[in-house]
Amino acid sequence: MNTITREGVIYTRVSSLKQITEGNGLDSQYTACLNFAKNKNIDIINSFKDGAISGNTFERPGLHQMIDFIKKRKGETFIIFDDVSRFSRNIEDYYFFKAKIRRYGGELLSVKEDLESKNPINRLHEGIAVSTADYYRAMNTARVNSRMRERIRAGYWLFRPPVGMILRNKILYPDKANSLVIKKIYEDYALGRYITYESIKYSKEAKQLISPKNNRPYRVQSEFIKKLLTNKLYIGVIDYPKWDIENINATHDGFIARDLFFKVQERLQSKRRKKYGVVGIEHFPLKGDIECGSCSTKLLGNYSTGRDKKKYPYYRCDSSRDICDIKPKNIPRDIIHDEFIELLKKARINKDVLKLADKIMEDTFNKNSNHLSSIKNHNQIKIDELAKRKKAQLEKFIQTSNPSLIKALEKEIESIDRQIKALEQVQCSEDDVIRFKLQGKTLLSHPDKAWQQADSNMKKIIFNFIFEENLKVIDEEIGNTKYSLPYRVMGGKTSPSGGLVELGGIEPPTSCVPRKRSPS
Repeated sequence: MNTITREGVIYTRVSSLKQITEGNGLDSQYTACLNFAKNKNIDIINSFKDGAISGNTFERPGLHQMIDFIKKRKGETFIIFDDVSRFSRNIEDYYFFKAKIRRYGGELLSVKEDLESKNPINRLHEGIAVSTADYYRAMNTARVNSRMRERIRAGYWLFRPPVGMILRNKILYPDKANSLVIKKIYEDYALGRYITYESIKYSKEAKQLISPKNNRPYRVQSEFIKKLLTNKLYIGVIDYPKWDIENINATHDGFIARDLFFKVQERLQSKRRKKYGVVGIEHFPLKGDIECGSCSTKLLGNYSTGRDKKKYPYYRCDSSRDICDIKPKNIPRDIIHDEFIELLKKARINKDVLKLADKIMEDTFNKNSNHLSSIKNHNQIKIDELAKRKKAQLEKFIQTSNPSLIKALEKEIESIDRQIKALEQVQCSEDDVIRFKLQGKTLLSHPDKAWQQADSNMKKIIFNFIFEENLKVIDEEIGNTKYSLPYRVMGGKTSPSGGLVELGGIEPPTSCVPRKRSPS
């Protein structure tokens, strides 16, 4: 008779507060894990959860509490979760936490994936499942970022308000104190009363800038002053270089006059070096992903005018000659793109692995299709309820002659219309889910074709999915690079100093597992 007691803990996670307040995500995961444990004859001795926390973040209180609990125990402890995406949606984090848990005597078990078997095919299955969760998380992020981009282009600032401004009803307004101080700093700088950032840092005005969070003076550093003097939000203009968005007329009014702002910019830039025009990533999709092989500066993308007056696209290292003397500084865009496509061709996954990956994609596609239907049904119910409320309010509006009541009803109807519009805007298209399935297949079998056919946002996702680091460009050629973990797992590829080589087996060697230093 087997008297060995197997003990374990349950870990559950949901991404949003809505899943906690309106759904049963945590409870349903816990129930599934509990039933799984009973079938495996595992006694559950504790449970841990993370509510409204992304599976892509490293900082998860419940997960770290669980690891601390396992660390203090003696003997083997099983960690049970519903599926690998609940444990982590980040490839590097997944293998980092897995290795750490194993060091403390823990063993991962998934309700929906076989993580117990040690044979190569099951380990490959695990790698593909983790990669799929990471890929789909990147797709969701790209979709959200795309909507945010459109909102910013419409003139709305979506992030933390700058010093001197507050957000009210999603519109920026100058505050009553700091904005006046900032205006005085602009006026004094334009008149030449300040010469350096340091002189502003120690001025009486800088000490009057008070943080609304703690009602104490800001810790003013040179970078703080630089941002203060160059922030276009103060003149009612939005710049967001991270997304190649610039000079968008904002919905809010600025509190610094434009002529004053540009006079300050003139003083700041009086000794600046030659600058090149900013060109979007749709023209230079590898911008931000390729670096100078000499100084490691990210290459810029711009057009140069030839003697024939035609414009020619180049990637260029913008470091000054005294920092980087590499030649040539300008590299034709087509040369870089052709080399990159050849690199992608080497990342094609073999046919045997593709069959298994196709099954994973099919399962993910079905799961997300069901999730999409649930979202649509939920939103339609809300829209129908709001439509009924609007109809009732309209009937009251027609029947009343009281001016105060009419005004109140108008506001209520406008509010209902905004809510209906918002719900209609967040409706996901089934095409997005189908596109994910088709792109996923193409990405594994022909990453070069997937990249060439993709838009600029998808090209960034493909790059990050295939490569672990930025590419180095030396003598107009892309140097040795390192494939990301999914491709090292699925294709058996690595790239030591000798170049890209094929490993003997399917499983990645120990050195391929990404390592991350614990924050503790």
